[in-house]
Amino acid sequence: MGTPRIRSIHHVTLSVSDVSASIAWYRDVLGFTEDLHGQYGDLEKARIVAGDIMITFVGHGDKAVPGPFNERRTGLDHLSFGVSDDEIEQWAAHLDAHGVTWSPIVSGISGRVLSFRDPDNIALEFYTIG
Repeated sequence: MGTPRIRSIHHVTLSVSDVSASIAWYRDVLGFTEDLHGQYGDLEKARIVAGDIMITFVGHGDKAVPGPFNERRTGLDHLSFGVSDDEIEQWAAHLDAHGVTWSPIVSGISGRVLSFRDPDNIALEFYTIG
């Protein structure tokens, strides 16, 4: 018997310093919708969605390790959103309109890449597909 097939990534969970602030930023800047938000034991959790994409946030309260996100630590390097080639400049203008700093659009391995960061300094990017 071979390895069973993985059909998709179900969700990505990001540890954030302020769950409500992250919900608002991802809603206002990236167009996500809040799906749930609550306290689960000693963790504050939330789920946001945009189409088939689901991201969850977790706040660790007083157990959180202080300090900004750093992609050079073991763990998450960055989160990449697929966009069409003709929309990447629209996203650049949209980020500008929301006061989000972004790096110039560059050529990646298989498309063009626009990099930016969320309020917790988590590295995000738009990557062109198709």
